[in-house]
Amino acid sequence: MDLTYSAYNHEIVLPSKKHPIMIYFHADGLGYVTHHWHRSLELCDYINTPCRLWNNGKIIDLPPDSLIIVNSGDIHSLMPENRKDPQGVSLIFPDEFMSQYGIDIDHIRFTYTSDPIVDQRLRQAFHRLSDLWYTKDTDPYYYLLCNAEIFNILHMVMTYYQDPSNTSYSHKHMERCRELLSYMSQHYQENITLQSMARHLNLSVGYLCRFFKKYLGTTFKAHLTNLRLQQALTAISSTDRTLLNIALDCGFPDYRTFVNAFRKKYQVSPRQYKKDPVRFRPDFTYDYIPDQTSNSHFR
Repeated sequence: MDLTYSAYNHEIVLPSKKHPIMIYFHADGLGYVTHHWHRSLELCDYINTPCRLWNNGKIIDLPPDSLIIVNSGDIHSLMPENRKDPQGVSLIFPDEFMSQYGIDIDHIRFTYTSDPIVDQRLRQAFHRLSDLWYTKDTDPYYYLLCNAEIFNILHMVMTYYQDPSNTSYSHKHMERCRELLSYMSQHYQENITLQSMARHLNLSVGYLCRFFKKYLGTTFKAHLTNLRLQQALTAISSTDRTLLNIALDCGFPDYRTFVNAFRKKYQVSPRQYKKDPVRFRPDFTYDYIPDQTSNSHFR
């Protein structure tokens, strides 16, 4: 199947308000995001909690305060350990932003570590950026300091973290992964099945089952449920729609199925979360296939 690189973007990255790039402060409640990819460079540091990184088929358990660099096009997900008060920052530099400065992230690979002294400097920059979030209510111009730190971090990454081999990661199975993820992100609200997806992509059901397990470390059903739950979680906290409408809009066949899946995944009911999203901030459970796990980590 001949698909262009941009034909199956899973996440569209837009700048955050008052920032030149997309920035997430984890203290503001960002949690697990299921497998996705984007034409962007992503940098992350969970300062006070271990997390699990899934990147291009490898699962890596990371200690607190690990530098995480996700290259453009990599299929990935990040899951913090069950904590109610995560601290840290994720920075996502879109291709459009990087190209303004002559940086072609489609043809540059970055490594997760440099010199120990440089690594510590980069972590300290993330710490400063994280601390700035707590001044947002007292300093109306705190975002200016954030933007200065963002450019400081980007300068360090461009100067010290480029892969000297400068080789692009390009494998047919990663192209297929992006194709599958794109299809599911576009159709998760519909009554899609493994059989209907196989027919649409002209693949066998057996092939898809094996592919999901081998290259995505999960199953079709688990990823579809996670995708629907992720959308439901956002809708509950950002809209006034009823839980039933949210469940049906996100592709769940009925309310009971939605509640059971939500409670199993997040250890809290949708009603509890809607009542008080801060108090009942969800805990996340791992549901990856065990034999994909690696004990190595970035440092």
